[in-house]
Amino acid sequence: MAVKFCPKCSSVLIPIPKKGGFVLKCRQCDFFKKIQAKPLIETEKIKHKPKVGEGIVRDKNIFATYHHKCKKCGYGKSQILDLGIFYSDEDNLIMLECGKCGYSERVSKKTS
Repeated sequence: MAVKFCPKCSSVLIPIPKKGGFVLKCRQCDFFKKIQAKPLIETEKIKHKPKVGEGIVRDKNIFATYHHKCKKCGYGKSQILDLGIFYSDEDNLIMLECGKCGYSERVSKKTS
C-alpha cells in the first residue's frame, strides 16, 4: 500500500483495520476514507548475514607481531603501543598489549 496524504491538511493518512478492509484516517483533521486493500504485514523476518572470514584469524589482535610472553596468559605475541610523552623531560610511554587476552604491560627504561 502506498503512502496517502489527506486532501484537507496534507498530513499522512494512517491505515486502521476495520471489517472488510481498511479505513485511512487523518490525525490532524477528522478526514477518513474507506479502502479495499490486502492485509498489512505486521511482522517481518530478519535475515541474518553470514559472518565473512570467520575462522581465518586465530589471534584476537592481528597487530600483535612482537615476540613477548604475556605474564597473565602466557601467549607469545604482543602489540607495541607507543603512547608518546606527557612532559618534555620524560621518555616515551611504551606498552606491550597481549594479542590474545589484551593484558597490557608497561615497558620502562632500565637504569643500573
